[in-house]
Amino acid sequence: MRSLRSFLGVLVVLAAVPTIARAQGSAPKIVYIDSDAVIKQAPGYSEANDAFNNTAGAWRDTLEAKRSHLQELYDAYKKQEVILSPEKKTEKQQEIVQLEQEAQEYFQKKFGPDGEANAKQAELMKPILERVNQAIEATRREGGYALIFDLSNGALVAGDPALNITDQVVQRLRSQATSAPSR
Repeated sequence: MRSLRSFLGVLVVLAAVPTIARAQGSAPKIVYIDSDAVIKQAPGYSEANDAFNNTAGAWRDTLEAKRSHLQELYDAYKKQEVILSPEKKTEKQQEIVQLEQEAQEYFQKKFGPDGEANAKQAELMKPILERVNQAIEATRREGGYALIFDLSNGALVAGDPALNITDQVVQRLRSQATSAPSR
């Protein structure tokens, strides 16, 4: 389904190419990049990725400790279940259910759709993505490209490798990083 939508998106853009060409007075230059490759090679990406993995790793360790503790309580309950009074059984069951809910809430808070992991990753990646977008736009302007497709989002079904300007964008990013003033 996604590839069908991407294909239809490419058709819509290609249908607009004659209009763009008339506006520019010649055939428009169309190229593509692999934004995933650009981002992964961007200065600062490794450090941001490591920082995220360290933070998320600590959260995963905490979650695993909660789940391990929960499993120990459950195993102990199962061993004692036959000798427990009905009141004690109910008490232990409620304790297990409560801890299970706490573990699930912790998971949602950290790794759910609106969790801290997504927010942390967005915070760390924001300056990198801004620099990547600036490099892409500068490369587009300098090269006189009318359109730059992104290979990563599936909008490009096939393309001439000579039209791939990923390396140009990466080179621009790196040159911007070396020419940027120190903070």
